[in-house]
Amino acid sequence: MQYDPTHLTARPILTEDQRVTLYAMAQACPIGSILSDNRHYEEWMVDFVYTSAKIEGNTYDRIDTDNLLRLGITAGSKRYSDAKMLVNLREGFSIAMQADAKTRLDEDYLCDLHQALMMELLPASQLGLVRSGPVTIGASSYRPLSSPVRLKEELKALFTENEKFSDPFERAIHIHCNLAYLQFFHDGNKRTARLMQTAALAQSGILPLFFRDTLIDQYQRATVTYYETGNYAEYVSFFMKNYSIVAAQMLGEEESDFTVRFQQAMSLNP
Repeated sequence: MQYDPTHLTARPILTEDQRVTLYAMAQACPIGSILSDNRHYEEWMVDFVYTSAKIEGNTYDRIDTDNLLRLGITAGSKRYSDAKMLVNLREGFSIAMQADAKTRLDEDYLCDLHQALMMELLPASQLGLVRSGPVTIGASSYRPLSSPVRLKEELKALFTENEKFSDPFERAIHIHCNLAYLQFFHDGNKRTARLMQTAALAQSGILPLFFRDTLIDQYQRATVTYYETGNYAEYVSFFMKNYSIVAAQMLGEEESDFTVRFQQAMSLNP
C-alpha cells in the first residue's frame, strides 16, 4: 500500500455534534487550571510522558517514571535509552505546552521538537532532518515514501493544508495523523506527531489530549487505520473517548457519572 498524497488534503474531520462536545469539555476543564498550578502541571506532565513512552515500548512503569522526572532517580536494571526517552519527552512536552498565538507550527518548529525528543536516541546526523531511506510500519501493509525530496515536498504540502483549518481540534487531529502518516524522520515520528497535536491545542488555549494508557491499543489501531484508509473516524472516536476520560479525571468524577451528567447538561443547553 503506497503513500497517498490526498490524505493530507484539508477536509472536515469533526461533525458539528463532536465539535460542540469537545468544546464543552474543554470549557469545563480550562488549560489554565494546569498551567497555573506547578504541582498539578507536573502530575499531568508525568502522565503524558509515561503513556507516550509506553506507546513506544518503554519499560518504565508509572512510579519509576515519576521518580525519574521529579526526583531524578533512575530505575535499577532499566535501559539508559528508556530513561533518556522519558527525559526527552518531558522536554518536548514543555516546549509544546508553551505554544501560544505567536507560535508558528511550521517545519522549523517540527524539526526543533524532533531534535529535543530524539537527542542521544538517534545519531546527530538524523536529528530534526529528513530521513534518507525507507521505513516499514509494523502491523500494516502501508509503505511510506522513501525519497527525501518527496518527503520534503509533502511536508510543505502538509503544513499548507493544515493552515486551512480554523478549528483547533481539527487542526490538531490533522497534523497528528498526517505527520505520523508521512514518517518524515528516521524514528520518533509518532511521538513528535503527538506533541505537535499538543502544541496545536495549547496554542489556541485549549486543554490538549493527555493520552491514557488504557487506550493505547485503540490509539495504535486508529493510527494504522488512518494510514491505510485516510479516514479520520476511528481516530476521532479514540480522541473523544480519551478526552472524556481526562475531563472526568480533572473534575474528580467517575467517567460513567461524568458522561451521564455531561450528556444531560448538553441536552439542556443545545
